Amino acid sequence: MSCKQPSEVTAHKTTLAILNNLSHYDWEAKAVLTLSAFALEFGEFWLLEQHLPTDPLAKSVAFLKRVPILTKPAAIQKHRQAITELNSLVKITVQVLEFILELDNLNERYDTKVVPALEVAVEQIPVDVYWTIITIAAIVTQLDCLVTESEHKQELSHYGQKINIILSRLRKHITLARQQI
Repeated sequence: MSCKQPSEVTAHKTTLAILNNLSHYDWEAKAVLTLSAFALEFGEFWLLEQHLPTDPLAKSVAFLKRVPILTKPAAIQKHRQAITELNSLVKITVQVLEFILELDNLNERYDTKVVPALEVAVEQIPVDVYWTIITIAAIVTQLDCLVTESEHKQELSHYGQKINIILSRLRKHITLARQQI
């Protein structure tokens, strides 16, 4: 891992590259594939971070994976708040993806003439997927900066605010769609 220069431009370019590579897939699949790839990296980091204090094998694996922060308990403590914020943003992003998939499922089962709330919600899916992927790209950049103890940091508050707005809107759309069913 190496920390790219964090910026919104970097996250946007990364997102466009991901979308280009996945251009043959539908929007929901793009989000799922991106999150799946991210889950491999983040899941491994999270697992090692959780077991490091009590498991010498975790420290050896962290060393072999070249994740220096995980071999230094003081560094982990120093970045505890940033790691917690990352984890929270990951959870919210996963919730957004779950709602996108639920909307897609509802859209496949019900006609938008019968459930008009679906039409508006489904039209927003490409934008919601873009924000899901750009948030994941920003999280990966921040994670890379943390594990390499880089001086650079990716500002995540903008992504957190946007993804929370999307989550709230998706909740409303799904609630309304369920009422119309």
